[in-house]
Amino acid sequence: MSRLSDALEFAIVRAVTIGDRLPNVLPQWMLDLGIRPSARIINTSGIGSKDKNNKTDVYIELENSKPIKISAKLSNADYFGNWYGHIRFLQEFSETSFLSQTKAATSWANWWMNQPQANLFVGVSICYGRRTGKTGQDFLDIYTYDDILSVCRGFGNGSHVANCLYSSSHHPTSLNDVLINLQPITADVIEEMVGDFKVAYRPINPLTERSNRGKNVYSKFQPFHKLPIRTKITTTNELFRLGEFVQIEPNRFNHNHILTELDSEYNIFIPRKC
Repeated sequence: MSRLSDALEFAIVRAVTIGDRLPNVLPQWMLDLGIRPSARIINTSGIGSKDKNNKTDVYIELENSKPIKISAKLSNADYFGNWYGHIRFLQEFSETSFLSQTKAATSWANWWMNQPQANLFVGVSICYGRRTGKTGQDFLDIYTYDDILSVCRGFGNGSHVANCLYSSSHHPTSLNDVLINLQPITADVIEEMVGDFKVAYRPINPLTERSNRGKNVYSKFQPFHKLPIRTKITTTNELFRLGEFVQIEPNRFNHNHILTELDSEYNIFIPRKC
């Protein structure tokens, strides 16, 4: 989570006082979740930063009621699902979806490598949410409406799965402040927040990026053949004439793995930002 996201989470926790009660009248969507009017607040905790797979940022435990599990999103937040790794992907979706995603990412990468604005990259990672320009693809080209909800609220059961959204950069100062900013997690609400839900393709430039090189990829650069001698490559023209992007297996391969493979097996040396 970013510093601003952490601050919003902490503000929501501070705004909810243990012992306070919910209003006597609640919106129908909260009633449908099993949240009881006038329920007393037993405990409030910020859990979003404790595990990267938590979609719930603030967990409000209620007396004799289902809990309120809030996914807090800044007004300008672009992503609901950030840097999806292979293990998480297979847990949340399926092997069939993985095949569709690596096929789509590979098609995009082979197109993107020929665009004048493209920088050097050897793999493509993915995020989900808002994306403009030419590095996004409609989510529903690959996934389903139910998958959108899974990305936004989490999958499975438990405290990590959110049941509502707080979408505002405003830091609440009271329980009422929190409640008036809550919305159900539905396709309509998500569309209102982010517009067309996208798969965001993230081609990582190893010359300029460091930490993101550890993210799993959904397509990788594959040379046509091994070079006769070890050759330093630093430009798109030098690299992309040597091969193409190909689909991958869900083997947790990342950008660093690709760079090592290119060097050791194909004599293609691409410097990495330290």
